[in-house]
Amino acid sequence: MMPLQLKDASTESRSGGLGPEPPLHLLFLALDVDLGTQRGEAIHTRELARFLAARGIRVDLVTATPLGAVPHLGAGVFHHTRPSSSDWAQVRLCTRLAREGESHAIYERRLSPKIAFAVSRLVGIPFLVEVNGVEEEAAILGRTTRPVRRALTFPLRRRIYHAAATVIAVSDPLAALVRDLHGLPQGRVVPIPNGVDTDRFTPLEPAEARARLGLPAGLWILFVGNLVPWQGVETLLEAFRRVSMSVPEARLAIVGDGPLRGPLEGLARELQIANRVYFPGTVPHEDVPRFIGASDVCAAPFTQMRNARIGLSPLKLYEYLACGRPIVASDVPGVRELLDGSGAGILVRPDDPGALTKALVSILNDPLRARSMGVRGRGFAFDSCSWARTAERLEGLLRAAVRTVRKGGRAS
Repeated sequence: MMPLQLKDASTESRSGGLGPEPPLHLLFLALDVDLGTQRGEAIHTRELARFLAARGIRVDLVTATPLGAVPHLGAGVFHHTRPSSSDWAQVRLCTRLAREGESHAIYERRLSPKIAFAVSRLVGIPFLVEVNGVEEEAAILGRTTRPVRRALTFPLRRRIYHAAATVIAVSDPLAALVRDLHGLPQGRVVPIPNGVDTDRFTPLEPAEARARLGLPAGLWILFVGNLVPWQGVETLLEAFRRVSMSVPEARLAIVGDGPLRGPLEGLARELQIANRVYFPGTVPHEDVPRFIGASDVCAAPFTQMRNARIGLSPLKLYEYLACGRPIVASDVPGVRELLDGSGAGILVRPDDPGALTKALVSILNDPLRARSMGVRGRGFAFDSCSWARTAERLEGLLRAAVRTVRKGGRAS
């Protein structure tokens, strides 16, 4: 089948002169993501779709979100709930959406983007893949893939990645790993980091934010994130025990949920710091700026395991930066570049509670330095880390893929 063509609604010169870009219709597949949750994958998907639409792109977004639980996504984003019956049912739905929406490209956020691959073949449009992690994460969480299935899956995934117009990874190390693992050409895998909404995440007055949240006075350390092994929250709790001995007014808030929440609450009791540690659980994403605003310093104590290999582009770091708070974070790829580039915090050895303690105490005891770090972080986030900037970079790759097909190149 011939690929769908861009409708020429622009004033672009027929002789190749520059003018407004023609309209772009995107089929965005996040088939394992429930937008009703507050997990990073849901936030990433919502924000990316919203900011792509803000650039004038029509986005047909397909997710696992139950009907009635879809959040407001803004103008230009049209949500569709995937069928749960089978892959073929998903292929049928997405093929119909691509044809009815006159999609020009497909973007799938998945480690094995087989639905995008199939629809690309059926409709004749290019597809791009977004990779956010590796299979080893399942093993870390105790979920294993049978060796036979893994042996069958890898060759298929390799074929799919070679068929993709572009593979997008959220960090430079992950891009290099995917490139080497699947034997992809240098330019086929492109790193595009996550971002932050710099209008929603802005600096707040700490005392006012604490009053709104009902938090007592004190010097607050904050962690925001999913409570899973590679976040390093156990190290943060041990460091906080030591911090509280030299800074009696210190308090710790751990915002988020996950499989380790129970064990972490137990560890806080064991370390005899439970009366100074607040576990509010998962909060709506729109409330996260207030928690960051209530803090004096924010922590990102990532472990060496997993993170040193694939690198990171953590939403929490961008949000900390945009809210103008100093950061203490593990020295792992992705995080290192952010803090070195912004000058907004201190890097420490991963899994080292002593180093984490020293850095946290130094910031809590030096409010002028903390404020200076926060100001630099806010400026860096505004200039370099917005979702608007991420969407702009992605649009460039989407249009390049569409132009290739229009000139007679392969869709997949």
